[in-house]
Amino acid sequence: MADALTAVARVRAVPGSEEIVRDALIAMVAPTREEEGCLDYRLHAVDGDPGLFCFVALWRSEADLDAHLDEPHIADGLAAIADHTEHVVVSRMTRIA
Repeated sequence: MADALTAVARVRAVPGSEEIVRDALIAMVAPTREEEGCLDYRLHAVDGDPGLFCFVALWRSEADLDAHLDEPHIADGLAAIADHTEHVVVSRMTRIA
C-alpha cells in the first residue's frame, strides 16, 4: 500500500441547506465504496459545525482517485448540492509516516 493516496474533501453547506447537502453526500458513499481502487471511504460531520462535512478516503492510486472524480454518481451528487454549498475543497495527501 506504499502508493496509496489519501484524499480529504471538505464540503461547506450554505446555512439552511445542511440536511440537503448531508443527504446528497450520504448517497455518494455506497457507490463509491464499490469503485475499483477504493480502499476506504468515510463521510464525517464536523462536531460543533453542522454545515461542514468531510470525506476521508484512501485510494489505491492517484489514477483511481481521478477515475472516481469522473464517475456519474459524483457528478450527479455535486450537481445536486451546487446551489447548497459555499465550497467543496479536495486535498490529496501522501502519507509520510
